[in-house]
Amino acid sequence: MTLPSLLRHNPGRRISAFDGMTVTAEVWQEAHEYHRYQQRVHALNGHGVGILAGLEIIASEPASQTVYILPGAAIDPSGNLILVDQPAAYDLGKYRDGVLHLLLTYDESRPQPQNGQYADNPFFVHTGYNVETVVDRTDTPQVELARIPRQGRETPITNAADFYRPGFNEIDLRFRPEVAALARATLLVGIAYLSRLDDPSHGRGFYHLARSVSMQPEMRVLVNEGIDLSGDLGEYTLICLVAKENFDLEVAEVNNLYDFVRKGGTLFVESCHREGGANPRANDSFAVLISALGSRPQVVKRHAPLLSEPFFFARPPDGYESQGAPELRVDGGVVLSTCDYGCLWQGERRSGAASREEIRAGMEWGHNLLLYAWQRRQRGRSA
Repeated sequence: MTLPSLLRHNPGRRISAFDGMTVTAEVWQEAHEYHRYQQRVHALNGHGVGILAGLEIIASEPASQTVYILPGAAIDPSGNLILVDQPAAYDLGKYRDGVLHLLLTYDESRPQPQNGQYADNPFFVHTGYNVETVVDRTDTPQVELARIPRQGRETPITNAADFYRPGFNEIDLRFRPEVAALARATLLVGIAYLSRLDDPSHGRGFYHLARSVSMQPEMRVLVNEGIDLSGDLGEYTLICLVAKENFDLEVAEVNNLYDFVRKGGTLFVESCHREGGANPRANDSFAVLISALGSRPQVVKRHAPLLSEPFFFARPPDGYESQGAPELRVDGGVVLSTCDYGCLWQGERRSGAASREEIRAGMEWGHNLLLYAWQRRQRGRSA
């Protein structure tokens, strides 16, 4: 039942109770059906059809003909909420060649008394779900979880090596209908200046980036400057460390940053090249700090998330620095840049004013950085 057909079944009335009113089974049922109707209309109009959260499909280990459905929630085309509360194994060994569609459908039992005791006991309807596999999609209300291009009944099913190019007998997750959350994610960026700057303006660059990214419907970015690294960093998703001179951090501050990264936070480390020159003295201090954090950043390779999600780059875009060989390195929660994007986001390059194309590329890479940090933070919170 689609939203238009559901609207045609609008009850148009609700029960107004009063003391002494006779409550029959019919009255009780009508009262509850009104609320169910409201819930289904809200689900379809406010969210849409698809997966709300979870419901990932993963291969077994070692690989076999069995896949696992992880817990999650979805809304079907009739507006029913489908909940999977425990991991479930599903055997695909009996299916032959072809593109298999793994589908999730809403299910509920017939009304039945609890423990088989009839008398005057209430009857219960138990809600649940079914999983089915078809070669062709059916017309029943359903939510697609995955597709598997099957070739050889005995061949093991594996996770896709490349999400965008799944091969035979690999789990294809590209066609899952995912429902966006109603509220935008709020991402808080903190900026800490670790040495004195004549014009501590990296924050201004981040404000430009925040405004650009916040134009998108899925994310709102807020920026705090001059944060205290010994304080509570738990509300931050990304912390930018900026310096031009040598610096020393207190042991408590280093431990706090270590804990921040361990719990899913991301550090973005940049020396200010506008004030510190092509090789700022802060680079040595940052190397000591990164080592103390137990991190060993490596050069970011093409197709890595920082260069591909959501915007693809064959190499890191140019930042402020145009001398030497600026690099972008990463190790989990530590992103090290010698490109000085903070100054580029203010429209500046060492060679003069940045072009519109250079600013746009820098902003798009900044979007990649924020998405990378947000995804790390989400994984940290769910761990």
